Amino acid sequence: MPKLICPNCAKFVTVPDEAAGTTVPCPECQAPFPVPARYDPVVSGPAAPPPPAAVPPPAPPGLVPEALSAATHAPPPVAAGYDHTVGFSLKPSLVAWVPAVGLTLVLVLTLFTWVGSYVGGSPVYSQSAWGALGNSPYVNHRLEALLKQQTGWPADVLNKSTPDWLLLPYLVMLIAGVVLAWTERLIANPDYTRLPKRFGFVADVWPYRVTILVGLAVLTTALLFAQSARGFGLERAMRQAVAERFAEDRRKNEGNPAEQAAIDYKAGEELNRFNLERTAWFELTVGLHLLVVLAMAGRFWLDRRGTKSHPRIVFQY
Repeated sequence: MPKLICPNCAKFVTVPDEAAGTTVPCPECQAPFPVPARYDPVVSGPAAPPPPAAVPPPAPPGLVPEALSAATHAPPPVAAGYDHTVGFSLKPSLVAWVPAVGLTLVLVLTLFTWVGSYVGGSPVYSQSAWGALGNSPYVNHRLEALLKQQTGWPADVLNKSTPDWLLLPYLVMLIAGVVLAWTERLIANPDYTRLPKRFGFVADVWPYRVTILVGLAVLTTALLFAQSARGFGLERAMRQAVAERFAEDRRKNEGNPAEQAAIDYKAGEELNRFNLERTAWFELTVGLHLLVVLAMAGRFWLDRRGTKSHPRIVFQY
């Protein structure tokens, strides 16, 4: 029988078990009060463990799961002050086309004017790469005759021009590079590393085609820079014509620094009359050579990244 405290008289009283959950009068003060219901605790066994989470099978080598791929290629956050983001991935398949396209453009640019002597925006003399090799500059005879009559333009300036023999190996290797680059692209196949033996020597060197292409790209760039540092035939001829004009004055004033400085100034002014310029076509040629070399280096780097995500170049504006 449970013992309770009466809420009216505050005395301990005893009530029968069957009074649980009902209202009974207090045995002491006779005031009714509620009796709490019986509490029957339920004992249960340990909870069953949750079922194991399903583990996806490992992805095959070289395959990036969709969730990881989406997270990896998610657009980067836009920095403060910018509203838009534009980017592209450096894919090996895209970079591999740069040498073929770049060297082809360089070969076309060898037909354009690389260096010239201009007056009022019109060329008096000009040379392309092929013209410099053959020592055959273009001559505007009408403008040349007018300048000789009015300004004392040297009549024998072209007689001092000599062929630029460095351009011979340059052009030969450039043509070879164009042929190899396009051949490598048109029959490129990651599983096709050798040509049939009926191709002879070409089949033996075919596995080394990329290395050979790198060598051609680097050598042609080095030859172009060497020729640029030496000066083209037209440039050397005009510098020689100016040097010969002031050679006697230099000899007479040898040992006189002040006079030598004055002669240098006059020679510079005389050379400026020729308005020697290297054209934008030549500068574009140099830029394309550097781009091809960088693309070949980037191709080796991308091939060694394995299954890593492709690098991205991002522009924000």
